[in-house]
Amino acid sequence: MNKIVLSMLAGIAPFCVSAQNGYTIKGQVGKLNKPAKAFLLVHNEGKDQLDSTYIVNGKFEFKGMVNSPMAATLRVKHDGKPDEPGKRTGFDAKALLVDNENISLVAKDSIAHAVISGSAINAENDKVTAYLHPIYNKYEALNNEFAAQPEAKKQDRAYIQTLEDRAKVIEKEIYTAKMGYIQKNPAQYMALMAFNSLLGPDFNAIEMEKVFGGLDESLRTSYFGKQIAAKIQTVKKTQEGVEAPDFSQPDADGKMVKLSDYRGKYVLLDFWASWCAPCRRENPNLVKAYGQYKDKGFEILGVSMDKAADKAKWLKAIEDDKLIWKQVGDLKGWDNEAGVLYEIKAIPMNFLIDPNGKIIGKYLRGEELDKKLAEIFKNKS
Repeated sequence: MNKIVLSMLAGIAPFCVSAQNGYTIKGQVGKLNKPAKAFLLVHNEGKDQLDSTYIVNGKFEFKGMVNSPMAATLRVKHDGKPDEPGKRTGFDAKALLVDNENISLVAKDSIAHAVISGSAINAENDKVTAYLHPIYNKYEALNNEFAAQPEAKKQDRAYIQTLEDRAKVIEKEIYTAKMGYIQKNPAQYMALMAFNSLLGPDFNAIEMEKVFGGLDESLRTSYFGKQIAAKIQTVKKTQEGVEAPDFSQPDADGKMVKLSDYRGKYVLLDFWASWCAPCRRENPNLVKAYGQYKDKGFEILGVSMDKAADKAKWLKAIEDDKLIWKQVGDLKGWDNEAGVLYEIKAIPMNFLIDPNGKIIGKYLRGEELDKKLAEIFKNKS
C-alpha cells in the first residue's frame, strides 16, 4: 500500500492588495557576506521571475510588484560554489506568498527557519496551516501505523481496507473544515486557495461552481481566480449527465478509433499509462469487470498517456496485464489530445458512458466500479 498522503494546503492567505506601489522584501540571515547570495523566484501570472542579490552583513533586499498574491521561493546560497546540475540537496530555501506589502524575514543561520513579519498574507497562511495541522496529523498517524506493521500485515487486504476507510473519514473532515472557512470568509484570498484544493479529480463542477460564485468578485477576477473558473468550465464538459466529448485516436496498429463508435453500449473510458503503478494495480479489477460484463453490453476503451519513446513499454504492459479490449493513444504523454479534452491531470482516471453517449460516472475504481456495473446490468436484466 502506498502511503496515505493528502498534500497540505499551501499558499493560503487573505486577498489584500495594499495601496503601496509594489512589494519590498527585506531579509536578515545571520552575518553572511559575499559571496553568499539570495535568490527570489516569483511565480507571477504563469511566468517565473528570478531575481538575485549579494548578501551584505547578513542583509538583502528585493523589490517588485504583483497584481495579486503570488507564490514565491527565497533561496540563500551560503558560499560561491557552483550548483551541481540536477542536484538539489542542501538547498536553503523558504516558500512564502508575495503581495504588495513590506515583508521582513529574519533568520539566525538558515532562511528555511526564517520568521516572517509585516505581512498579513503570510500571517494568515501560518494561521490556516496551524488550523489544519491537527487534522493532517491524523494522516501521518495512519502512515506511521502502516509502516510499523510486519510485511505480512502490509499485504493483508482487509487491514488495508480499514486504513482506507479511516482515511476517507479524515478526508471528509478536511473537506468540511475547508468548506466551512470558505463560506465564512468569502473575501479572503485563503478561501480561493482552499477552494482550489477541493477540486480533486472527481469534483462536481456544477456544485462547486455555485460555491465559487459565492466568493468575493476580487477573488474570482484575480489571475488565480480566472484559472479556477476556466478549470470549472472545462470539467463541466465531462460532468455526469453531459454528452461525452467525442475524439478519435490510433490504436496500437495505427487504425483510428472513435469514442462514438461505442454508441449503443456502456463504455468505460480509461486513461492510464504503463509507468503508472496505481493504474497497473487497478488493471486486474478492470480485467475482472470486463470478463463479467462484456457479453452484456459493456466495453472498455483504454487511452494511453505514454510518450512515443515508451511505446514498447505500453504494448508490453497491455500484454502483461492481459488487457484484451481496445487501446488507443497518440503517444504525446500528458499532452495526449483526448487527455487534454477531458482535463486529465492525474491517472488512473475514467469515465463511464451510457449507450446514448452520456457520462454517468467518473473515477470509478475497484468496488465502486463493481457496484455501478452490477446496478446497471441488474436493472437492465
